[in-house]
Amino acid sequence: MTAVLAVVALILGSLSAAGTATAAQIPDGYYLLKYSGVIYRVSDGAEIRSITYAEWAAAGFPAPRPAPTDYVKYPWTPTISAVTYFDPANSASWLWEAIDYAAWQRAGAPVPRIVPYVGGSYFYQWGTSTQILVEEPGGVRHVLSYPEWEASGFQTFDRRHNEGFLKLAWTSTIARMSDLATGKGAPITYDQWREQAFPAPRVVNRVTGDQFYREYSSSTIWYAGPTEYRPITFAEWQAAGSPPPLVVNVPATWGVPAQWRGVDLERIQTTRPVVALTFDAGASDAGVASILDTLARNDVDATFFVTGAFARSYPAAVQAMVAGGHPVGNHSDTHPDFTTLTNEQIMAELTAADSAVTAAAGRATVPLFRFPFGARTPADIAVVNDAGYVAFRWTVDSLGWQGTSGGRSVTSVRDRVLAAATPGEIVLMHVGAHPTDGSTLDADALPSIIEGLRARGYEFTTLSSLVP
Repeated sequence: MTAVLAVVALILGSLSAAGTATAAQIPDGYYLLKYSGVIYRVSDGAEIRSITYAEWAAAGFPAPRPAPTDYVKYPWTPTISAVTYFDPANSASWLWEAIDYAAWQRAGAPVPRIVPYVGGSYFYQWGTSTQILVEEPGGVRHVLSYPEWEASGFQTFDRRHNEGFLKLAWTSTIARMSDLATGKGAPITYDQWREQAFPAPRVVNRVTGDQFYREYSSSTIWYAGPTEYRPITFAEWQAAGSPPPLVVNVPATWGVPAQWRGVDLERIQTTRPVVALTFDAGASDAGVASILDTLARNDVDATFFVTGAFARSYPAAVQAMVAGGHPVGNHSDTHPDFTTLTNEQIMAELTAADSAVTAAAGRATVPLFRFPFGARTPADIAVVNDAGYVAFRWTVDSLGWQGTSGGRSVTSVRDRVLAAATPGEIVLMHVGAHPTDGSTLDADALPSIIEGLRARGYEFTTLSSLVP
């Protein structure tokens, strides 16, 4: 209250110095607002109202006195307001009006005083920031500094807790949120943000109700939210926290075609110079980042076979595989020897692995499968086929998994793959590090393998391209 009185005193002090008012209510009579031509009547020491022409005529057209009007403005806006002090000690009786250029000219183009508070201003705070803003009578908005708010008399502000402005951490777009609780909002332009006085947006990774999704037949991830509706890049998806995308338009059923039943495919049946690079992921994710980076830099797609245990331990790695546009297949849940399992146990392994991969990356593993250790019987293949999977073996094993302690090197891994190059070659490599020597030979050799195959005229394909 003291601060409010101080603001009143500040305004009145300047007004009195200008000789336009006293510290008491003005005498009864008629007063002319010079800027508008409206006449006010003050009577009985309390009633203050504008009068009509008929009322003025009925009173005998008394000559009005100049109303005690001052002209003020905020320092940050061009809007000028006229304030008439019919009772300087009673701010409730003050008449505030924002005036246009014609009214200002009519008043004699007075130089407005700079004041900390203008009547009719709206003070408010968005639910996404601690900033206090003010909208003056002319509609111009301003973010108040603490000294400005203090000078205004600590005006009470409207807490608009369910509205505000949000910005995704991974994009530059700002959204004006009309309902934060439900995620309702829309993107705004720079000019619209400027009109709002550049309020500080809350920076978030996600917005209530938004969605990351992709088509079943595509690896492109889309974002749908109040700030954006568009396909996003891998880097943006990572910056958003690598959320598993919702997979849409998934086929209701998929049966293994007759030509793929009973087969554990070792080579793609083609005469074209194409190679399928495949990576098993079961124990360690040590080489994943390097492998994905090499594939991206060389614009090469590969196929990954992931165990359920790997997906649970390294969900971000599986998400990155999917986000990189690479198909991910089933490599069992715990990597057992399938020849030692019952049919029911095989189905349990397949189901658990698929659930883990789907939970991690939002993508089912059907129809790609690889037997752990490559161990299988015709009966095992039949069970896998009945579950909707096509089994893929390999043409060449790089043997990078044996590590340097097993006598392998980057050169030997590269040379082994290149020596086996043939149309339709399926290359087996691994994403992990050797458990004792820590080497990641397959990841380290990958750049030279890609270079060597391309030098021999080979292109690259994925296994999913065979069984869409």
